[in-house]
Amino acid sequence: MLSMVVQISVNSHDYWDGLVTRRAAAARQSFRMSKYKVFVMRHGEGAWTKENRFCSWVDQRLSEDGVKEALACGHLLKEAGYQLDVVFTSLLSRSIHTAWLLLEAMGQEWVPVVRTWRLNERHYGALIGLNRAEMALNHGEEQVKQWRRSYDLTPPPIDESHPYFLEIYNDRRYSTCDLSIEFLPKSESLKDVLERLQPYWDGTIVPEIKRGKLVLISGHGNSCRALLKHLEGISDADIVNVTLPTGTPILIELDENFRPTKPMQLLGDQKAIQAAIRKVEDQDQPGCQTPSIRNIKTMWEKGNIVGATECPKAMNKFSSSWSSTSTFLPAGLFCSVFCFILTVGQVLYGLKRSLHQRDAFNIFKKYIPVPFHSTPVSQ
Repeated sequence: MLSMVVQISVNSHDYWDGLVTRRAAAARQSFRMSKYKVFVMRHGEGAWTKENRFCSWVDQRLSEDGVKEALACGHLLKEAGYQLDVVFTSLLSRSIHTAWLLLEAMGQEWVPVVRTWRLNERHYGALIGLNRAEMALNHGEEQVKQWRRSYDLTPPPIDESHPYFLEIYNDRRYSTCDLSIEFLPKSESLKDVLERLQPYWDGTIVPEIKRGKLVLISGHGNSCRALLKHLEGISDADIVNVTLPTGTPILIELDENFRPTKPMQLLGDQKAIQAAIRKVEDQDQPGCQTPSIRNIKTMWEKGNIVGATECPKAMNKFSSSWSSTSTFLPAGLFCSVFCFILTVGQVLYGLKRSLHQRDAFNIFKKYIPVPFHSTPVSQ
């Protein structure tokens, strides 16, 4: 039997408890019946989600855990007897891949999958590629929380000097949009996400639901939060505390006027869902993800030297790994040599940054001055 949980964020019990009470009272008074059902879900864990980096419009695939989450979601819906008619996704691979795996697990691979940029993740602008936990150390947890989950705060925009600018805006997928590439966003608030998503919801998704089709939306953390804000009438202040776990289907039941008739339901094991929510919320905490040697190589190639050199846990990992496999070179000496090589490389890389335009450290300093303490940056 499915276990359902109403609260989306463990930090906002009072809000959700109050919402449940108000919704139950309204339902008793109006006797509104559910006419439509729709599933909304955040894609499975992505590779950069695991590394705790702002992924946004960079096209990253699912992590191994993300693949498992998508398959588990499909098995869950299949066991519950749901038959999907159409699935909507963003243009990003992690959203599309989640839909494919889910449909495969349900044995419904033939179901149409419709892709649109309007379901893309929120555009984080100049923050793309940066580590959330490291930013919390520099700017404070509350500032990073506002950048991530506030309603109307827009991060600094991305420009052509950003290491991922060309990767995003030269991508052929965006030539299929209903806007020219030059008019696509360079940075967004959650409010902006809702403004570009709502017309698609009203003009494309709602008509499918009205035809009696069971729709599933495989979106992203912020595109799903924006839609839930619209459907549930969540206030600008309360949306900050709404956290969605990855790979968890949310069932929403609507009346004939597309107003919810009961609290949204997160389907699955309650303990696992709450653990997944805490995992997402912990991403704002100061600390450091421990990147692998392969991840550090990727940071180096992208020019994001800050992520490779400022993480002491990474150095400790190299130290412990080397000391366990080598008996002739002290781990401390290895770390010193490794840091020296990175430093020299960073200097050399800086000399040719005008050619490559991929110096992430200068971009970080340019848009978000780092005071090296926790004072939030004024907006």
